[in-house]
Amino acid sequence: MTAADSADRASQYDPRAIQEKWQDRWAALDPFRASDDPADPRPRTYVLDMFPYPSGDLHMGHAEAYAVGDAMARYYFQRGHNVLHPIGWDAFGLPAENAAIRNNTHPADWTHKNIETQAASFRRYAVSFDWSRRLQTCDPDYYRWTQWLFLRLYERGLAYRGDGYVNWCPVDQTVLANEQVINGRCERCGAEVIRRVLTQWYFKITEYADRLLADMAPLEGKWPDRVLLMQRNWIGRSEGAEVQFVIEGREDPVTVFTTRPDTLYGATFFVVAADSPLAEELVTDEHRDELRRYVDEVRKLTDIERQSTERDKTGVFLGRQAINPVNGERIPVWAADYVLPDYGTGAIMAV
Repeated sequence: MTAADSADRASQYDPRAIQEKWQDRWAALDPFRASDDPADPRPRTYVLDMFPYPSGDLHMGHAEAYAVGDAMARYYFQRGHNVLHPIGWDAFGLPAENAAIRNNTHPADWTHKNIETQAASFRRYAVSFDWSRRLQTCDPDYYRWTQWLFLRLYERGLAYRGDGYVNWCPVDQTVLANEQVINGRCERCGAEVIRRVLTQWYFKITEYADRLLADMAPLEGKWPDRVLLMQRNWIGRSEGAEVQFVIEGREDPVTVFTTRPDTLYGATFFVVAADSPLAEELVTDEHRDELRRYVDEVRKLTDIERQSTERDKTGVFLGRQAINPVNGERIPVWAADYVLPDYGTGAIMAV
């Protein structure tokens, strides 16, 4: 083949036509459909990607993220496994409703239109999804099972209501996970996130702490150490003692939890969560304005940012003293950002 021939062929290449040809071919072959035959002798492997939000079309960030699950699924396909690799859309919540309002359309129409747009883009990505296992979380056939599961947890006393601090987006009018807050702003709309108290549902994960920790043992050496450590920290099981500190000027003592009660003799100061009702109760008039200015800044941080070991710890003096219960020494009471109001007792002693 001459250089002229190569140039001529290149000028005739139509990537769209080639893409459509092979997409039709893959659709006809349906090569990634998982078998549900119980007699299938192949090892079974389940690969689950996080479902995308149907807020618009996909972008290169999606292509990068879903390439990981695609590579894993294809790896096990090539090893002869019966791989289940489903796809779905996280299609519930106020963000979709608010987007529909901004676009002057019905939320259901907006959501399903975006789902179809994203599905077409996923097919162009050629991701190894089993399209027969496609779902949307807004479908009754899906959420009936989340409701069923919730009722089982509630019946067993594992679901309960309580007040707690959340990341709140004032534009989307919804709660955000810590991972959805980027530099103090909503990852979806860019609005400044605020911390507020809401009554919400909780699950008693701590009831299963021992079992969860025990079930991690078989993963040693198979999962990265940093991931196992992260999971153990998330489970949050601790052994220690509760200690009561008397605060000067307050009738009831304040309880702290410590894993090292032997260090009580060395306690040098006492800390409460800056954005807790306890801090507002304890602060003296002389320091009240300083605390409120500090709390305004603290509420812009996520829990992850507040507990990061890579940032300097900050705090303000509340103008009171606590009494060390083992030696009677007076130690100053501070409010700080690294103590969370809804974790433990919301107060700690520091050595």
